[in-house]
Amino acid sequence: MAKTSTTKKRATKKTSKSPASRKPAQPKKTVSEETAVVQTTLSPVPDVQTVQKAVQDGKKTDPETALVQKRRVVNDLFQRGLAAHQAGQIDDAIRLYSAALRQNPDQPDVWNNLGVALRRSKRFAAALIAYRRAADLRPENAGLWSNMGNCLREMMRFDEALAAHKKAIELDDTIKSHTFNTGLVYRDLNKFSEALGYFNRALAMDPEYVDANWDSALAHLALGDYAKGWAGYETRRQLADNPIRPLDSAPEWDGKSDLRGKRLLLRAEQGFGDMIQFARFIPLVAKRAAHIIVECRKELMPIMRTVSGVGAVVEKGRALPEFDLHVPLLSLPHVLGIGEADLKKISADPYLSPPKGKQVRLAPPTGTVLKVGLIWAGKLNPRDRSCPLDTLLPILSAKGAAFYSFQVDDRRADIEKIGVTAFVTDLGDHIHDFGDSAALMQAMDLIISIDSAPAHLAGAMGIPVWMLQLYTTDWRWLVDRADSPWYPSMRIYRQQKPADWSTPVEKLSADFSTLLQARKNAPGAN
Repeated sequence: MAKTSTTKKRATKKTSKSPASRKPAQPKKTVSEETAVVQTTLSPVPDVQTVQKAVQDGKKTDPETALVQKRRVVNDLFQRGLAAHQAGQIDDAIRLYSAALRQNPDQPDVWNNLGVALRRSKRFAAALIAYRRAADLRPENAGLWSNMGNCLREMMRFDEALAAHKKAIELDDTIKSHTFNTGLVYRDLNKFSEALGYFNRALAMDPEYVDANWDSALAHLALGDYAKGWAGYETRRQLADNPIRPLDSAPEWDGKSDLRGKRLLLRAEQGFGDMIQFARFIPLVAKRAAHIIVECRKELMPIMRTVSGVGAVVEKGRALPEFDLHVPLLSLPHVLGIGEADLKKISADPYLSPPKGKQVRLAPPTGTVLKVGLIWAGKLNPRDRSCPLDTLLPILSAKGAAFYSFQVDDRRADIEKIGVTAFVTDLGDHIHDFGDSAALMQAMDLIISIDSAPAHLAGAMGIPVWMLQLYTTDWRWLVDRADSPWYPSMRIYRQQKPADWSTPVEKLSADFSTLLQARKNAPGAN
């Protein structure tokens, strides 16, 4: 199934307060971002027509009274916008902030808040303009420069982002988020050692800083430091968007207590790809326990049943069977003390397979010597990992290759949109879960995929998979490597510049031509 894992962007807890009781100086904070406020609490806001009439009437009577009324109107618009912002009503917040700025553009706090709201709605170019207007008015505001740096980072303008964040630190080096945000830019540049330096500085200010602890763990993992990485990976339990519901009916397994005669529940969390990736550790604990129960989402159940040692599979959210101990599946490498050598040994062989009884028959065109599965698009968050299908046109035209789409979302329409229905067979109607995907993949000679759950599935089955990887790498794919310690059958084609697929697609196309020609020259190919 063409779905990618999600994780990793932290949400801020929301507190519901009435406008009257809200403290104006304590605005909602977005992730690693501070929202400036005007410390004023005023009466309810009239609509825009009433506002304009009040200002006009004021001008007719007394200029000083008109000025007071106008200030009141502007502040009321801002407070109403702030309330909408805190309530998550971003479009309303943008509209109200903009109305306040039309009345008086000389308001750095409102420009800053508008930038925050626009950034949250992914209108980055407009957000950057708002931040720059705020900086023109209040250049000494360190938090504003940090906000601007966050926006530039999401726009992948990393050099400018670093300059903005370092300006924030220059203005105020006592704020932990300014230092942390600088580390995030180095992380996105794949400079994980430099990123760790900034994360550690932020942790020196606050050792309990969850975001810094989390990203430090991912940096250690990206550098192959599994001891520190797995320990820090447990920080995910503190993330707002990764709740692991408490299970008080039985203790959590620490990796040390005896599992003989015990029923161990392996709990579900995070995305499809994460669950597939970490399923490789199940056989290790299965050898030590009497019975293994795997909790997972419905779509994963057919393939999780094929993992060696799994005794039962239960759908996430359903009533759980009886168990003696439990542990999140993604905690297994930590509690088992998995190192680089262990990972290499565990990952040497496939550990997933199509469910029994699932078989497919394909009817490729005459002369086909290479059947290729394609996944080019996935979820947009935390980053869009998609590679436009039309960038793959050079290989789609190759004679002797048959291409099959494993997309299951609305991006299936890309096939018809760019006019390649003669070259790409859409399998979407035949895929309802990962069991279906596994059976269809088994019939392929090669999978070409973005960083996605299907890429994990192909690798877990030992099927050759060529993965197109964003410039900003995910921790699990390490740095500057074409291979993967997780999947021996994987080859990675990395962007060399942000948002530029030309180099990896060119390299993939050359390798594809070589592979296709070798298949054509193989004995009995024709």
